[in-house]
Amino acid sequence: MTNFNKIEPLSYNFYNQTRKLLLNFIEEKGLEGYLVTNPANIFYFTGFFYVTNERPSGFYISKDSKSKLFIPLLEKENSENTVVDNILIYEEFPGKINPYSFMAENINEKNIGTDINNIKIIDQIKNNFQKLDFEADIKNFRYQKLEEEINLISEAAKYADLTLEFLKDHADHMINNQTNERELVKFCTEEAKKEMLNNLSADFDETPCNVVATIHSGPRGAFPHGKSLSRIPKKNETLICGVGACVGGLYAESGVTFILGEPNHDQMNIINTMKEVNDEVISNLKEGIKCEDINQIATRIYKDSGYFEFVRHRIGHGMGFEGHEAPWLSPGDKTVLKKNMIFSNEPGIYRPNIDGYRTISSMIVETNNGRQISKFLDKSIDNRIINLN
Repeated sequence: MTNFNKIEPLSYNFYNQTRKLLLNFIEEKGLEGYLVTNPANIFYFTGFFYVTNERPSGFYISKDSKSKLFIPLLEKENSENTVVDNILIYEEFPGKINPYSFMAENINEKNIGTDINNIKIIDQIKNNFQKLDFEADIKNFRYQKLEEEINLISEAAKYADLTLEFLKDHADHMINNQTNERELVKFCTEEAKKEMLNNLSADFDETPCNVVATIHSGPRGAFPHGKSLSRIPKKNETLICGVGACVGGLYAESGVTFILGEPNHDQMNIINTMKEVNDEVISNLKEGIKCEDINQIATRIYKDSGYFEFVRHRIGHGMGFEGHEAPWLSPGDKTVLKKNMIFSNEPGIYRPNIDGYRTISSMIVETNNGRQISKFLDKSIDNRIINLN
């Protein structure tokens, strides 16, 4: 059984560190303050987790470290334990006063930066300031993970792996008894969530914690984002299971392609190619390499193996407070890897009208190579075979 650690949510010290990073940035750019409106950035600087919808929220900090949280009325009680100097509440959206105008009118400083990138919103509020610097970009703040983030992502990866373990252990019996894809998803995620509830302390109650998955089989596996259906997987088909888990607001992924029955020569060739891609990507995920170069490593293996025409997506994406976040292990992303960046690793081969294959691991950049955080793929390829009657 998976070994789960005694773990705590992100601490006040974590948010002190992230705010210090922002204050240093404010000083470096010669600003008087910074307005944050991206939900993941708000999580990162405040620990105020809320359900994102059409109602905007904002976090503002001045160069002298005075902080404000701007929220809609329905989040009033939810925000009460957030460590900020002032909480300012607007009534509703769209409201008599637009929420962004409400934020701007309650900021005293006139030379500020912001993560708002919507030009219509910028035009709406820019007259409240002498300078509104929307090019002072903080998107790379969350690229390199701090120790507490790494701990939570590592813990989330265990629940993603556990979901695959439950599926591996029970899929033969369930599929033999005519269990469909949706029912398989429900079973394995509920079992993993049950473990999560048993293991996490009440301190996590106000933070996002969840496990979600998709399962698609047979020819439907050729859809990279295939929807789980009321379809019953069949013997000799592939079955793709992709899992995302979140602990304390931080995300990790794990996933595998199972073969339902004894693999044929074609299936084994593809599985071995995918393993080669996975392992080479991790081996090269080191400081100083560009994101797009990691994707090129995967591309070279696909081409050498003759499967490149069946590839539909980049090799991976960043993970943290969002399931998918920058930077991207993709053509065109020239971001240089730095230690403690965390990515997904997703080799995928999709043969239209035949089958599909994808594995998913979470991995971290280290000095001389990468390290796989999720562990299911560490097991032998034999563990990806499910025997059916």
